[in-house]
Parts: sequence; C-alpha cells; structure tokens
Amino acid sequence: MKKIAISALLIVTLLVLTSCQMSRTAISAEEFKTAAEAAGYTVQDSKDLLDSDLISDFFIAYKEDGANIDYQIEFLVLPDVNDAKATYEKNCSDFEAKKGNFSSYSSLSLGNYSVYTQTSGGRYFVVSRTDNTLVFVDADEKYKEEISEFLKTIGY
Repeated sequence: MKKIAISALLIVTLLVLTSCQMSRTAISAEEFKTAAEAAGYTVQDSKDLLDSDLISDFFIAYKEDGANIDYQIEFLVLPDVNDAKATYEKNCSDFEAKKGNFSSYSSLSLGNYSVYTQTSGGRYFVVSRTDNTLVFVDADEKYKEEISEFLKTIGY
C-alpha cells in the first residue's frame, strides 16, 4: 500500500512539473539573430538558399576559426506548425539513419515543443521544434557543450 501511495505521488509530481513546461514560446528569426550575434556567432540570412514558398525565414549562425567554419546552427521559420512537424520528423529520421555502433540519443515531445539529440561517430546532432520554428545542428562532438549552452539560452 505504501508503494502505491509513493508511486501515485511521483506520478502527480511528474504531471505537475511537466504541465508547467508543456508550452514554450517560439522566438522570431530576428530574436535568434540577435541572440546568436550576442553569443559571438556570425549570422547570415539564408532564406534565398531555399524554396521561399516552403520557408518563411532561414538564418545560419556559425563560428569560424580563421578561414574554416567550426560549426553552424540553422534556424528556420516555416509557414505553419504542420510543415515544421513534418520537417522535424524527417530530420529525426535522417539522424537515426546515421547511428553507429556507439551512439546515444534522447527525444522529448511536450505540447508545442519537440527536441531530438544524438551523438554518434564523433558527431553531435540536434533538431528542435517550437511551434513553426526549427533549430538544426550537425556538428563535431567537441562543440556539444558550447552548442547546448546556446540552445538553452534561446529556449530550444
């Protein structure tokens, strides 16, 4: 009986804690640009690289070491949530196809927010969606902490 009460308390606590975070506020492309520049990234408006009917906004933030780009973080605004969900699922599938023998991943979906991260073969992959916005990362694993901190800063 005591185990049942503890289990019920844990479930209620979990529901209360997750309900507080079930909805996130998406940032705009301009907010992404401002935050990325403040964090030391060079930001490029890249909307013209993609089909403008499918993408409302597209920014690439990158860090470079001299002439080489270390990694980039892509921020996309899609016309609607369904497009963002489909793009999110496609990217998750693409990352899963890259899994090696030694890989780890995590996935979370709550309300209007979904995130998938994977580390495999020395690479760090992230796709995160809030409403109709997406963040996409495919980088060397050595940048994982730096990228994670930035994504936490912008709420993705």
